[in-house]
Amino acid sequence: MMGGYLDDRFIQGSAAQNPYTFYHWQHIDIFVYFSHHMVTVPPVGWTNAAHRHGVCVLGTFITEWKEGGQLCEAFLAGDDRSYQAVADRLVLMAQFLHFDGWLINIENSLSLAAVGNMPHFLQYLTTQLHQQVPGGLVLWYDSVVSSGQLKWQDELNEHNRVFFDSCDGIFTNYNWREEHLERMRAQAGERLADVYVGVDVFGRGHVVGGRFDTNKSLELIRKHGFSAALFAPGWVYECLEKTDFFRNQDKFWNLLTRYLPTHSICSLPFVTSFCLGLGTRRVCYGQEEAVGPWYHPSAQQLQPLFGEDGLEEGVQGWVRVHSCLEDAWNGGSSLLIRGLLLPEAGHVAVRLFSLQVPVPPKIFLSLVYKLERPSNVRVALELTTRDAGSCHVGGLSAWSAETSSRHRPQPLRVPPPKLARWVARCGQPLRGGWVQRCYELELRDCSLQDLFVSFSRPRGSQSPKSFVCRLGEIQVVDADSLQSPLPRVQSTSVSRVHWRRAAPEGAGAPAGLRLSCTLHWSYPLAHARCFRIHCQRGTGGRAPAGGPPGPEKPGLLGLAFVSQYRIVDLAVAEAGPGQDGRVEFLVEPVPREGFLVPQAEWGKATLLYSVPST
Repeated sequence: MMGGYLDDRFIQGSAAQNPYTFYHWQHIDIFVYFSHHMVTVPPVGWTNAAHRHGVCVLGTFITEWKEGGQLCEAFLAGDDRSYQAVADRLVLMAQFLHFDGWLINIENSLSLAAVGNMPHFLQYLTTQLHQQVPGGLVLWYDSVVSSGQLKWQDELNEHNRVFFDSCDGIFTNYNWREEHLERMRAQAGERLADVYVGVDVFGRGHVVGGRFDTNKSLELIRKHGFSAALFAPGWVYECLEKTDFFRNQDKFWNLLTRYLPTHSICSLPFVTSFCLGLGTRRVCYGQEEAVGPWYHPSAQQLQPLFGEDGLEEGVQGWVRVHSCLEDAWNGGSSLLIRGLLLPEAGHVAVRLFSLQVPVPPKIFLSLVYKLERPSNVRVALELTTRDAGSCHVGGLSAWSAETSSRHRPQPLRVPPPKLARWVARCGQPLRGGWVQRCYELELRDCSLQDLFVSFSRPRGSQSPKSFVCRLGEIQVVDADSLQSPLPRVQSTSVSRVHWRRAAPEGAGAPAGLRLSCTLHWSYPLAHARCFRIHCQRGTGGRAPAGGPPGPEKPGLLGLAFVSQYRIVDLAVAEAGPGQDGRVEFLVEPVPREGFLVPQAEWGKATLLYSVPST
């Protein structure tokens, strides 16, 4: 989008205001990061967010214009060692940076020697990638034809079939009509799903539909059984008012959802605070930690189903689901649900997540929510299980619908003793007006299918009931896993230390001391969602009025998703004459189950410093 590598290029996040974000992950299978650099590596934040939602990520290898032709000649027109060396490097990049493959886009003509080697290059790249990257993909863009000419076909045909046969699929150009789709069915054979019919969301050229008419293209593509490739869905951000971005983004994807299958969550623990990976402030379990814009795509949590797809059929009333930056339980945003219960309806239920999870014998569920104004509308979790004939769920009311059963668990008044360390405040008011409801379910031979949040009107009420509810967090966890001891943060250390004096920030102000360093630690990454990095700075000998110097309260520096974090230009106090300054870095692990870890179990590294003697 917009040339790529914008604020998303910063691995540890940035203070970007109103950045682009994508959160309709449950409707896509592949995310391609595109730019006009020859080798476009997806920024790690996008890779992390996509993988969290079960979506694979591709980089782009693109050559263009005269320079692109010269590059292609250099590695394709010679012997096989040249193109194999390029393919090996592309595979190594995907393997090392943990993305899933490449879109190959050759936007320049090729000599006969170069185009003759292109299928061999694709075959070799695809074979090597499959061996080194499980689930890896190589896609070819419909540009060059087998003669070497740059001649977009807008379809799979005899002129580009050789490239399709040499890799995992083809991404067609955008100026197709239905007759192109009809012809392609014979060309694709059993590989219909490997033909990704291109749709330019900007609607440039002679296209069936783009912009808010993109659904017209999807309707035809699905009619003929092909996959779809949406190019530049950032149109809603680039061309429309940014103040209306979330509304326009939801409108765009809601028009497409009937043509897009839904991803399912396939493993436990399943935990989300609905954070978009951005915000106007940072909140930790209801307590504000910092004020100001922030953007960190890696911090995006699992996103739900949005729009009309979430409204249960056959009920009287309406429900609308939105992301909202105005309040949060953990992160920078929450899920805002507005609705109306009419007198004819006892309740409405919003389907938030599709699941395909074989569950353990006992699961723990938690819901953190807040009603925005006084209301007697009841908020609860509901779930469906598959294979109702053999599935046993203890202690629940249930109703069946063909192959699945719907369950409405009863919240616990107090947490089970063995879980009290994690959920001691079940059913009690939390900071900021939030409420936590906890559930413990015993199951046998079950598979979770769907997760709902329901809103029920009071018994005997005959008037319409409107409600505004924020969801702050949902957890679905194997209850037995909570009894296992957590690993400890080990071997916390500091390296690559650099000091500098900053210019005074105002008239009469002293020059500031700035510290840059890298923090390292050891922790099994499979057990962590992320790490929260804190800093506690000593006063360095400058005593506050009326008292001795002492440490300040730990402040949040940022989030890490690997076992190291780079600190840049941290303001620290000067060390007084004959005294040591002190900076303490704290590494807080956030378990996959999402619970708070006591500070006594965090990693810690202390840095002492002093003024050099003269």
